[in-house]
Amino acid sequence: MLKPYLVFRCHKCRNFTNAPAGQKRRRCSYCGHIIDITKAACALFDTPEQASDAVKEYNASRGGDAFHKVVEASKDRVKALLPSEKLSTKDVVDKSEDDLPSGKTQRLLKLLEKEASESDCSLDRIAEICPEYQLDWQWVEDQLNKLSNSGILIFPRPWTVKLVDSPTEKTVKAPIVDVTKDIVLRIEELGGEARVDDVIEYLKQMGVSQESVETSLDRLMTQGVVYVPKTGIIGLV
Repeated sequence: MLKPYLVFRCHKCRNFTNAPAGQKRRRCSYCGHIIDITKAACALFDTPEQASDAVKEYNASRGGDAFHKVVEASKDRVKALLPSEKLSTKDVVDKSEDDLPSGKTQRLLKLLEKEASESDCSLDRIAEICPEYQLDWQWVEDQLNKLSNSGILIFPRPWTVKLVDSPTEKTVKAPIVDVTKDIVLRIEELGGEARVDDVIEYLKQMGVSQESVETSLDRLMTQGVVYVPKTGIIGLV
């Protein structure tokens, strides 16, 4: 018997898509945002073909009454199919902090190497074990898309990820990550001005590459958030 499918809307781009019932997350095919299906209004269909046809219809009509009627009609069945259990940090295997790298990016790559190097790993599984690696899912969600854009991982299916190359087996260029907020916070901590070298060194200790820091500094300069009062010094506007 085929597994039923859910049809729902991405809250970011407002396009409709689908996923097997029971899946809690999937990547939007239109904008790349990772959708939390448990928070979306869902319409239930008995086959993937029916769900696919509904996605086309709803995207053409932008949803409307047709979508909302099916949502109401299938509300009880959807509730029964969606996972309701929440994994606590006590439910996962205890991991010593000494075993984890200090930088968030390195911890994420370690997680992916373990879970997604040999075979696909579901987004649900990644989200469940984030606490084990001292990672916040919202941050991880953003990084997965950046790693995908860098060619380090792929989405074999919209709800799974897989590493293309293991960073420990092959030298991989560190992904460019946005650390603009971290830079602003650090400058504020230092009284509104800081040496560029000090900011770079501080973030390097958090596992951020120099290229990421310099790219983020350029972005802050372009946005007019920071300025250079003198050579080698960065200040908040």
